[in-house]
Amino acid sequence: MDTPRPKKAAPGRPKDREATKRRLIAAVGRVLARQGFRAVGVNTVAREAGVDKVLIYRYFDGLPGLVAAFSREGGFWPDVDELAGGNRPAFLALPVAERMVVVACNYLRAIRTRPLTQEILAWRFLEHNELTEALDTARAETGAGIRELVAASEMPGVDFTAFNALLGAAINHLAVRERREPAFAGLRLDDPDSWDRLEAMLVHTIRCVLGRG
Repeated sequence: MDTPRPKKAAPGRPKDREATKRRLIAAVGRVLARQGFRAVGVNTVAREAGVDKVLIYRYFDGLPGLVAAFSREGGFWPDVDELAGGNRPAFLALPVAERMVVVACNYLRAIRTRPLTQEILAWRFLEHNELTEALDTARAETGAGIRELVAASEMPGVDFTAFNALLGAAINHLAVRERREPAFAGLRLDDPDSWDRLEAMLVHTIRCVLGRG
């Protein structure tokens, strides 16, 4: 009696749902960095990942959902633990100003070590559509988490929302500019000493605004 042979998987059917999702998340990041938010589409991402485009809808409810997943799961943004230095109890024991120093410096270093993030941020400055909104929503979630940890919004006389916006804008701009121009405002962005100076001024600014309490 012949032993029945196992049936082969249907052509094109993913053998591992999670592996396929990871491929799509990685693929959308590469496409965004290469082509920007205006040109990226379902067909392009599916080709990049080597899967059927229907899986983008099945697993992520469409391209905006995939972009949001990339922002949350693809290592695109540093998460709260990374920004807090990896030790929340030690972080929370610091004065408010020093918590902000830790977050800002870790954010600057994190963005500078993420070339893909720098490329996508550069495109983000040029576009606004449902994909950029998905990216911004995920970024705002991380921001809300770190603001809660820092708790600087409770400091009287300090418009923390405006202050945080200025710091974030400066860091994002300089990190993106580093990949395109060797110098800015008299500083060589290809020189580590310049980044030491920028980080020192970042620390000084935070302490001047928030004090040491």
